[in-house]
Amino acid sequence: MKRVLSVICLLLLATLLLASCAKSEVPEGMMLASDPDLDGFVLYVPKGFTVDRSTGVLTAFVSDLDPTAISATVVAPEEETLEAYWNANRAAIDAIADPGTTLAYETENEEYKVGKEEISGRAWVYAFTRGGVNYKVMQILVPRGETPSDGVAILTYSGKVDATVTGTVGYADHLEYFELTVANFSFREVTKTPEEAEKITDGAPEGMQVASDKKIAHYSLYLPLEWTVDMKTGISSGYAADGAGVSAISLYPEGFSTVQEYFASQKEQYELRYNDVTVLADEPEQIKVDGCDAFRYECRVTRRGDGRVVRFSVVYVMLRTGMHRGLYTLTLSAVGENADAAKATFSAHADEFARVLTEFRFK
Repeated sequence: MKRVLSVICLLLLATLLLASCAKSEVPEGMMLASDPDLDGFVLYVPKGFTVDRSTGVLTAFVSDLDPTAISATVVAPEEETLEAYWNANRAAIDAIADPGTTLAYETENEEYKVGKEEISGRAWVYAFTRGGVNYKVMQILVPRGETPSDGVAILTYSGKVDATVTGTVGYADHLEYFELTVANFSFREVTKTPEEAEKITDGAPEGMQVASDKKIAHYSLYLPLEWTVDMKTGISSGYAADGAGVSAISLYPEGFSTVQEYFASQKEQYELRYNDVTVLADEPEQIKVDGCDAFRYECRVTRRGDGRVVRFSVVYVMLRTGMHRGLYTLTLSAVGENADAAKATFSAHADEFARVLTEFRFK
């Protein structure tokens, strides 16, 4: 019971935290805030609200000056009824109020019809003081099935009661919007994982995902949809389940007039970091990347730490004119226990690597 005890409070605290900091038809004046395939529900909020997941709860709030907020999540409690679930959480809810003050209920366990299907939910409305500020909250528990264990959506609406605290509007001013949210709420089947939800496919070729930061990169890198994208280090990169990978970086090296000169300096760096550094062709292959001249070197090295072999292609594109001039490097790699295994893995991804190069675009 303890593991779900804090969920109702978490929803409430999420809205208060944001306050302090701060695929059906869409109803007029509203926007879709949820990812139905991930969240398991359709939640519309008024246009102009800011949608936030930073607290771990799907929340939409008005603005930094007006912290009125709507939030939602789904839980699967063990209790046999919605009222029993609420009562199990009651002590934790009461504790939200400032010490020495009391949380006051205006409505308890009142029937509330939810969505176009008019699901019979139960509503609680209460007021309290936190941090010296007066708040009012409505929370509606919406059953997904016959018992709470089938899933319960918790819809939360919160706002300040005294507009004079900040000089802004509060709970009463946006209540009609929450009523629209509830009237258009519906459940959906969960069909994707959080990892899949993080994939950015807008604008990407079919079967691929965006693997570069459009705000800072002067290019667009696309990787297979099944791969994991990693941009945490500031480098556009991603990898397959077997460790095959692609990375892209832009450089502004000084003292080099040709790609060949730069690669020679890089080979020296390889020899300092790896064993058995081998360039697999005497001359690089000349190819085109987004219509620009490029040079592709095929290499193999042995890692010193674990003795595994890395087979890779490194592709250089030198842009000498234009707004984004510089040297761009695309590295395609695969790892194996030995040279033959690395080559086999690399070959297995040859078509994917080829498409990565074909779809690469400069801005």
